[in-house]
Amino acid sequence: MTVINRYQHGDVVTHPKRPEWGQGVVKHTQAIVHQGAAAQRLSVEFANRGRVVINTAVAPLAPRKGKTQIMSSSTTSSGGWLDQLERTNKNSHELWELPEALTDVFVSDLQRLLATLDTYKFNTEPRPLIDWAVMQTGMNDPLSKYTRHDLEQAFARFARDRDLHLKEFVRQLKRNGKHQVLVQARHQSKVLAGQTALDRAMRH
Repeated sequence: MTVINRYQHGDVVTHPKRPEWGQGVVKHTQAIVHQGAAAQRLSVEFANRGRVVINTAVAPLAPRKGKTQIMSSSTTSSGGWLDQLERTNKNSHELWELPEALTDVFVSDLQRLLATLDTYKFNTEPRPLIDWAVMQTGMNDPLSKYTRHDLEQAFARFARDRDLHLKEFVRQLKRNGKHQVLVQARHQSKVLAGQTALDRAMRH
């Protein structure tokens, strides 16, 4: 049974399926009933998307607890990028860790594969790189903590690990006779680079 959070004006949230939107602030709430269950219609202002109307019964949001620690770019640039990442304690690997959606064993193989292919929309071009960093860190402005060079270096590691993950995942699906999952993902994915990566992984 899905637990629906109750939100109030001013609450800070994220959209689990659209992490690149960044943090959102609830601007307006309305109690509604959706298919016999209590829910809310929210107007949320997302940092990288603008204002979006959300039905919490259809698109559950995640409350953002606590405050994101912000470091100035001058502080970040005082040492090597790996040294700086190690100094951020529990978030030391936040930039290159694979998102949970790619490895969550409690969702279907198809969902995990589609989530993996979706990450191929990111690259080292300015806007996609920032969107990727927002997804990874949950920060509205990752450049307040990391330099552009930091992001490019970390993205290279992320892309390498993501490619290895996809290759191994495809191998497992083929070994378990789940070729249909690969076909479905190839058909449903809307990310051309992801389709190409899947084709390449399937050939090996």
